[in-house]
Amino acid sequence: MKFEHLFSPMQVGKVTYRNRIVSAPMAFGLIVQNPDARDFTYRKLEASAKGGNGCVIVGETDVNFTDAVRIPGFRPFDFTKPEEDPETFDAVGEYARRIKRHGAVALAELVHCGKEKVPFGPGQEAIGPIETTNLAGVRVRPMNEDDMARIARDFAVSATYMQKAGFDGVLIHGGHGFLFTQFLSPLMNTRTDSYGGSLENRARFPLQILKAVREAVGPDFLVELRIDGTDHQPGGITPEETGAFVAMAEPYITSVHVTCGIYEASVKSGTESSMFHPHGLNIDNAAIIKTYTKLPVGAVGGINSPELCEQAIAEGKIDFAILGRQMLADPEFANKARSGHEDQIRRCLRCYKCFPGSPEEGYDDLPFTSEELALYVGHCTINPLAHLPFDPDTLAPASKQETVLIVGGGAAGMQAAITACDRGQKVILAEQGPCLGGLLRFTDVDTDKPDLMNFKNLLVREVERRDIDVRLNTVITPENITSFGADGVIFATGSLPSCPPVPGIGHAHKAMDMYDGKVKPGHKIVMVGGGLVGCEAGLFLQKTGHEVTVVELLGRLANESFGMYREALIWEMEKCGMAMLPKTRCLEITPTGVKVENAGGVQTLEADTVLFALGMKSVDIAPLKAAAEAAGLKTWVIGDAIQPGKVANRKDGRGYDHIYSFENPEIVTTMKG
Repeated sequence: MKFEHLFSPMQVGKVTYRNRIVSAPMAFGLIVQNPDARDFTYRKLEASAKGGNGCVIVGETDVNFTDAVRIPGFRPFDFTKPEEDPETFDAVGEYARRIKRHGAVALAELVHCGKEKVPFGPGQEAIGPIETTNLAGVRVRPMNEDDMARIARDFAVSATYMQKAGFDGVLIHGGHGFLFTQFLSPLMNTRTDSYGGSLENRARFPLQILKAVREAVGPDFLVELRIDGTDHQPGGITPEETGAFVAMAEPYITSVHVTCGIYEASVKSGTESSMFHPHGLNIDNAAIIKTYTKLPVGAVGGINSPELCEQAIAEGKIDFAILGRQMLADPEFANKARSGHEDQIRRCLRCYKCFPGSPEEGYDDLPFTSEELALYVGHCTINPLAHLPFDPDTLAPASKQETVLIVGGGAAGMQAAITACDRGQKVILAEQGPCLGGLLRFTDVDTDKPDLMNFKNLLVREVERRDIDVRLNTVITPENITSFGADGVIFATGSLPSCPPVPGIGHAHKAMDMYDGKVKPGHKIVMVGGGLVGCEAGLFLQKTGHEVTVVELLGRLANESFGMYREALIWEMEKCGMAMLPKTRCLEITPTGVKVENAGGVQTLEADTVLFALGMKSVDIAPLKAAAEAAGLKTWVIGDAIQPGKVANRKDGRGYDHIYSFENPEIVTTMKG
């Protein structure tokens, strides 16, 4: 077997994992109290188990409803009396039943957010190791020993609840700036009593919790611990201190899941790594922690390839790999790797489509409330089947084969071709250029887009391995559109850069043209337009030795983005020293620079090369569509041909396009290009 270490069994406590692949906590555990959320949430968790994982973990379940609950909207109940709310108990237990039916170990994550609590209703408060004010401006009450005893009991009781519900164990969330971190961190815990100061003192309350859980559930139930190897804060938690803490906790736990960072700075500290972080960013810290314990140690964070998993395990750095967002991108990760089809794995982009951040983290630009976010979490840029409101496995097969012509070989066109072919249709994919890929061909050059390039290449491979009639260098016109013998036409013609009437625009070049060598940029560059294209293209140039200034009329750059991705992008631009000029109007482009105006007055920015990224416009398909419909062909428009956007953007507010079949209105689902 190619990945023999990854697919060897592993003993955790008294339970045998069939392999070393663990699905990180997904979904908010109690979201299934909402009947409308149950189907897609269960399918999301079950898919990883069905996909061959050794263990699947249900996401955050708060241990009480007063000072632990982080997301509003869940119905309070008494963990000690599951019979009083049988609907919730059965709904939670259904997770375990679905996971275990496919041979995976089922865990539930328990969490207390401590000082990061945002009170949502009467009787709720934020408590932590010390008195402070949290990121949301909420006063945090310092905990006393009665609070600690109560919360330790809450963890123990909620663990027994999960035990009764059928889980094999629980994962205690001890990282990310939540309650464990708040006590273990010398920065957050400045207490002067027996719970502060030395590591032994700072560890006292977390150990109290773990001991209470172990005593409550008995010796055979799994109690796994998620813990920060580092919080990435100067003077904060180190992997060596974490290792020493794990050694203290060893009598109560069965394995260690190494993560990093703090909730207050999720992107910068790596709790949810961005594409600018290295893959497997916690593996080396896990290797240090592993020297302090005999328990199995795993790492989470930016792992999206079986090759990296295999290498880290073979080198003895970790015992198992924990994959989070990758399980949304491709829940068949394990099955594909085991069968030697690792080239068919859709590898996570770390684009934050699935979880863009939350209002409680300070992201005030999200298009979601906290309640809406809880329902939204789980969409995926590169997996069109993720988070659908229906189960695609229940769709009836097509009753007859018809021929569909797809115009455009970009991301949307390729995915449409793949799905239509899999549905049994005869597919002709026409691309006017010499190769498939569309706008995503720029990823062959961009230094920050290797994962997106992998995705583009995967789509090309998936098209090639199917019986799809690919016609390159083929221009579809109103005159020849009926000559292909198609019953219907899908237009995936994409978008083109806009060229607005800026004075002197003839002296500038389209930003995207520099990727394919049409433009040879000089050293000093002014990028007119600070949306995503301008920012990302400018960042690539800055990283490859150019000096870039981005000019943007709006008050903030990358305005069409939001949450974690925008934060990661702007932070990377700042780290690389890019000059950014928001609230700045481009007055004129000259052969040697750009005349701009902002609060500082009118000035001229010198430039060797001026590039512009002032929006995209859909290719005009009106004549093609009219010709097709006049001939009686069915037509659909998808991707950027509807409206320009990112790969992740989709047609409707629920996050997906439907390409309707010729007979069944829920036949083909495809991402936008």
